[in-house]
Amino acid sequence: MSAPKMCQGCGLKPQAYHGRHFCYDCKPGTNGRPLPCRRCDATGDYWSERLCRRCHQHAPQLPDSCRDCLAWGATRTLKWLCAGCTSWRHLHPGTGECISCQRDLAINEHKACRLCWFQTFLYQAQAGLPRDVLAANPDSQQLWLANMANPRNGYRPHPRRDYSNPRDQIHPPGHDPRTEQNDAAPTGRHAPDPEQLDLFAYDRVEATARRFGFGEPPSSRFAAMLDQHVLDHAQRHGWTDRQTIRTRITLRVVQARHRVTTGLVRASDVLELTSLNLSVRLALAVLADNDLLDDDRVPPLRSWFARQIEGLPQPMVGELQNWFDVLHYGSTTPPRSRPRHDVTIKTRTMWAMPTLRAWADAGHLSLREITREDILAVLPAHGTPRVKLGAALRSIFTTLKRHRVLFVNPMARMRIGNLERRVPMPIDTTRIREAFESTDPTTAAITTLIAIHGLRPGEACALLLTDVRDHRIVLSDRTILLAAETQARLDAYLAHRREQWPRSINAHFLIHSRSAATLEQVKVPWLTDKLGTSANALRRDRILAEVHAGGDLRQICDFFGVTIATAEHYASTISHPELDDFATELSGWRTDAPY
Repeated sequence: MSAPKMCQGCGLKPQAYHGRHFCYDCKPGTNGRPLPCRRCDATGDYWSERLCRRCHQHAPQLPDSCRDCLAWGATRTLKWLCAGCTSWRHLHPGTGECISCQRDLAINEHKACRLCWFQTFLYQAQAGLPRDVLAANPDSQQLWLANMANPRNGYRPHPRRDYSNPRDQIHPPGHDPRTEQNDAAPTGRHAPDPEQLDLFAYDRVEATARRFGFGEPPSSRFAAMLDQHVLDHAQRHGWTDRQTIRTRITLRVVQARHRVTTGLVRASDVLELTSLNLSVRLALAVLADNDLLDDDRVPPLRSWFARQIEGLPQPMVGELQNWFDVLHYGSTTPPRSRPRHDVTIKTRTMWAMPTLRAWADAGHLSLREITREDILAVLPAHGTPRVKLGAALRSIFTTLKRHRVLFVNPMARMRIGNLERRVPMPIDTTRIREAFESTDPTTAAITTLIAIHGLRPGEACALLLTDVRDHRIVLSDRTILLAAETQARLDAYLAHRREQWPRSINAHFLIHSRSAATLEQVKVPWLTDKLGTSANALRRDRILAEVHAGGDLRQICDFFGVTIATAEHYASTISHPELDDFATELSGWRTDAPY
């Protein structure tokens, strides 16, 4: 009998028929259910060749209960009998009905099977009572593990030599310890250990991963290697015990679920575990750090862009996809271009989509059909709306023309103007004062960096611990001197950071619970959430306050890192009629603020 080919679906059972690729559990349809086993007539656990798993010689050797004494651990080697029952059948040939369990098995001269006969040793012979099979098996029976010690002998701990006892020390040659008298009378049989020993040691990681129902990892060696990588990574980055355990469980589950034995682990397989409420972010970081990650994730921007162009005519979709690929990945062949930022691609797409959908509804199937007159018909006359739509359409048509997707660029030599700069408006000083004097050290530190010293939100996120030194903030283009009150708030935040994440090796100045376990920097939306207002608006308010305090434009450029044009734009608001009512309020607490 040859070994059958395994199912291509589950890989755990052989194919149902010769030439088919699936087992009975995975094959489509409901016809052709397996027949009972031709040896034992079992209807479940079908394997192959009309044989069940227990009867097929090429099926995996899974342990099961002994057919006679029900001890767990019997295998096919002894025809599903334990070694004790094999000897019992040899000593007591023939079968009969047991007087206790009433099964047709090999029985001794007392009409008892091996299981029922050994109960008399456990419950009567050891207590000195006469051996009665029926009295020893009233309601239940004690089972055991197959091929272990004789169950009637009980537990006998192995005597160990105690070298601290003079009697157990090595004696000189010629000395006969049997001639010595014992200090105490012999006690006979050793007393059993008062503590119950664990049959299976509980492992917090393995036991929790096993509860998800995917079994054990197929390769114990690869699982041990990944587990060690997690422990090393956690020690270097100062993870908590909870983060370490959750990451170890995640990697163990992904190995068992997708049968990963070696090589790279796909990121998409790890991300699927979010449906099981498992932590995947740190698991991906461990795999990437050890070059074991196959990053097959689709960038979020691509998925977002695919949803935006959904419903457009197919030729227009292909043209917009070419434009997106050039902006997202850049071009290394002439005409060469660098990749654009995700925010740039998103804003241009959102500006152009209403017009593109309007052209599609009007019957245009391709951008090749768009003429200069069509653009002038939808382009606003002036202002910011004209600049936004014109910039988006110019990017699309110019890029497609340069890459020879379009024959003509209808936006050529068309003027769209410049964006109208908004008048910067002040923020309520009460909210700024509350954030600056907040009991939360993180909120007070962020307010110090942005509302007092005017750092850009991106500069605050990228600020390193080594950039704050000697009562100064050292940036790439300028150095800011710290006042006493602002230095005190930054010191309070550093003390809070050391208390919360003492083992974190993240070199950035601002961190939170998620970034503390990695080397990543915080994001601008997190700053906004901590401040309760826009971080960019807070910086604009700081520049506006400095201008109204009479600061020189050159000094404003040096302090805030802005251009002369930006400084002049803020200076033009001094005589603005909408800001006259705020002049007194702006000079209130800011005159005493620690600039």
